[in-house]
Amino acid sequence: MKTTVLAEKILAEKEVIAEKTRTIFTEQTGLHLNEQVTNDHVLLAEFVANGLTAEDTTKTNVLMKEWAEKSSENSLQEKKPFEHSFKRFQIFKNQIWTIIENQLDEESLTSKELFHILRKVELIIDKAGFEYVRAMVQNFETKVNDFEKTMRKDKQLIADLSVPIIPSIVPNTILVPIVGMLTNERFEILRQKLLNNVPDQNAESIVCDFTGAVIPENGEFQMDDLAHQIEQITKALSLMGVEIIYVGFSSRLVQEIVRSGVTIDAETFSTFRTGLKYLANQKKWQFDEQHLDQIEEDEIEKTEETLTTTTPTIT
Repeated sequence: MKTTVLAEKILAEKEVIAEKTRTIFTEQTGLHLNEQVTNDHVLLAEFVANGLTAEDTTKTNVLMKEWAEKSSENSLQEKKPFEHSFKRFQIFKNQIWTIIENQLDEESLTSKELFHILRKVELIIDKAGFEYVRAMVQNFETKVNDFEKTMRKDKQLIADLSVPIIPSIVPNTILVPIVGMLTNERFEILRQKLLNNVPDQNAESIVCDFTGAVIPENGEFQMDDLAHQIEQITKALSLMGVEIIYVGFSSRLVQEIVRSGVTIDAETFSTFRTGLKYLANQKKWQFDEQHLDQIEEDEIEKTEETLTTTTPTIT
């Protein structure tokens, strides 16, 4: 049996090889392969046939790499277990062996000739398998890197949303509304954002509003840590020459801060309005009650708008 005869036989049977591979795979696993996988097996049969007769395999190797990239991308989209790919390769290889066995019935070969043919076929299929795995790993790494980039971006968006810093209508003042569940991580983000943003905002005063804050009931949140976080934020801003006032502490939060033994060296107020009055007196701003009403409404509207428009999309 000449090598060219075997190559011609494989080319003639390439669709049959691909179809049998798909049928046997389905019988053994109960899973169905899409049309793209069948086309991949047809091309792989062509690579085997061409590799048996080609003196220069440079072009075949280039085509094989392109095939491996498309085939691996299709496998990732199918989201099939990785070991299924190896099973398909093994079934495909068995189909090639069957063709060789059938040809042996028609022609006699020396051991050397048979070994030469088997070695070539094995090398070609192994080369295809190697390129497939290499492409699979590269595609997977690319997807992982893209996912990590998306996660970092979403994490930053969530951090911005969890602790928004809003320029206030009140001159040289910024508003920090704490809305939703309190966590130690949020206060670490708050500390970092305030220390990094205060110089750019030219802020002299900060209003940190806890009116919308919620304290977890499951015991995972350490109130002592929260008290110390507030103390550290207050001291750090004081060293920067910035006054921070806290408004809207709940009775439970106040009790826990007192229980922790931490002293908050800052002014605290029950409502946002009383905090504004304090700032007006400190800065000697002449605001009447009506003006304060308007400022309070504007600040609340600005806070709601910021919390609504900065909601991130998680992908």
